[in-house]
Amino acid sequence: MPFNAVKSRTSERFNEVLIFLNYVSLEEPTNPTEAVPLEVKIMKGLFYVHLYSAFEKSINDVVETMLSLISSRCVKNNHLLAPVLSVVLIDKIKSLKACGYSKLFTKSSDVFIDAASTTITPINETIFSGHLQNVWVKTIDEIFITLGMGPVSLDMRSKTTIDEVVEKRNAVAHGRDSAASVGERYRVNVLRGKMEILSSSINEIINSIEEYYISKRFIKPAVRRHYV
Repeated sequence: MPFNAVKSRTSERFNEVLIFLNYVSLEEPTNPTEAVPLEVKIMKGLFYVHLYSAFEKSINDVVETMLSLISSRCVKNNHLLAPVLSVVLIDKIKSLKACGYSKLFTKSSDVFIDAASTTITPINETIFSGHLQNVWVKTIDEIFITLGMGPVSLDMRSKTTIDEVVEKRNAVAHGRDSAASVGERYRVNVLRGKMEILSSSINEIINSIEEYYISKRFIKPAVRRHYV
């Protein structure tokens, strides 16, 4: 399967998070009324940074892999679905912003001519990398919608947990809150549940993208048969 390597790398990343959390659990007092050492609070706060980094890297990994695979299919521009063309022709679209008014109509015409042509335009697989540095649920939705997949299919609990992890990671990483302050709020068993939710969520996202690629949903239905 084309995404097996992505799944393997994702599993390795989340396994590192699990190993770290298992270590923290050994240091956390089993008696909930006992004072938690400062170093344990700090480690639990840093857990959010570790968990988020595994999630963000995995999102980037699967998106870049998908775009690379789509590019390797050498699909003609006029055979791609309109949303995907916005990714394929992004450099020309960006040029509209930079051109003067006198060239606006000519540059706009170039975009539509390219979209309707039989040209095969390579895709830059890192095109979303700048956008995927803070992976909120709305960020994933934007990527999915841009590719014609519709909003990401995750339950509300998963969406809420993803956004919570992003927020707490940012708070620690950017100094808005200390690692100890963030880490003292939950016991390890609660953090383990959050990790399991993000692990399950990324697996759902990978499976959705894999199905999208295998079923060739980036190509117009009438011409999919031409691409093995």
